[in-house]
Amino acid sequence: MRIYIVPIGVRWLLAVCCLLIYCSVNSGCAMQKGRNTLPTKQQLVVDQLVVHSDFHLPKNHRLIRELTSRRDEISRILDIPTSDESIHVFLFDDEAHFQAFMERAHPEFPGRRAFFVKSDNSLNVYAYWGPRVGDDLRHEVTHGYLHSVVPNLPIWLDEGLAEYFEIKRGKQGLNGPHIYSLSNRLRRSDWEPDLARLETLREATELDQMDYAESWLWVHFLLSSGEETQELLQNQLNQLIRLGVADSMAEAVADLIPNSEVKLIAYLKQLEGKAHLEGKAQLEGKASPPTMVRPVSAIGAGSDAYDNSSLEGS
Repeated sequence: MRIYIVPIGVRWLLAVCCLLIYCSVNSGCAMQKGRNTLPTKQQLVVDQLVVHSDFHLPKNHRLIRELTSRRDEISRILDIPTSDESIHVFLFDDEAHFQAFMERAHPEFPGRRAFFVKSDNSLNVYAYWGPRVGDDLRHEVTHGYLHSVVPNLPIWLDEGLAEYFEIKRGKQGLNGPHIYSLSNRLRRSDWEPDLARLETLREATELDQMDYAESWLWVHFLLSSGEETQELLQNQLNQLIRLGVADSMAEAVADLIPNSEVKLIAYLKQLEGKAHLEGKAQLEGKASPPTMVRPVSAIGAGSDAYDNSSLEGS
């Protein structure tokens, strides 16, 4: 549940009301000043990204370089244009500062490490600098890149693409927790793929953990199964760019790929075997630990460690 589209007036009305209530019942309100506000001490502009923080973040930090280069990668793989519309990334120095702001400005949001918020005139990412900031920012900034060029993106496709591109380079978009959770549910016979059902979902609040995983799997399958399936996904996005609406992806997939659900399950089993081999190689010391192998309970969580205490040398 990452993406929220909030009208400007409603968003600020909620923020103001929440602040007034908080101050009226808490005599220590003045002591909290600055901890529930946006980070503003530094503004770093790199291509489409405008990164706001209260700590020094080098322009050539490896994470910033990765985020900016990800835009061209998304454009190339999906065959969509890029945009020059700014994506504002508000990067809080710690979780407490982030949670204090989100509780004040967006009390209706659930507890998460990061959010992407789209309004009529802005694209904003909110996150904090912690051990999982890499995956968090890759995911949310992907939403920003997509929404800056593609209107009316279906929620399943939006999240499936963000889950794909949140994985570090060199991993081919493989998300270990999604592979394991889908495979386990499949073995228990309590899950089967259903793209037509995913297409009926309209809001992020309607997606559960398995919906995120299945959305990722369909995206990975279409992007990795040959030119025809990749072009099918590309055409869907470009139809949205041109017309603002697109034909049913479930129907298009069924026309192109007979028994697509059966083939998707076979593809999942191939991915499971690959993930198992990488995990075995890791245990035997034959490969560096793959960032995609994480506990199932950590789906959507990152594994990159970035320490802002050592940014000067980054």
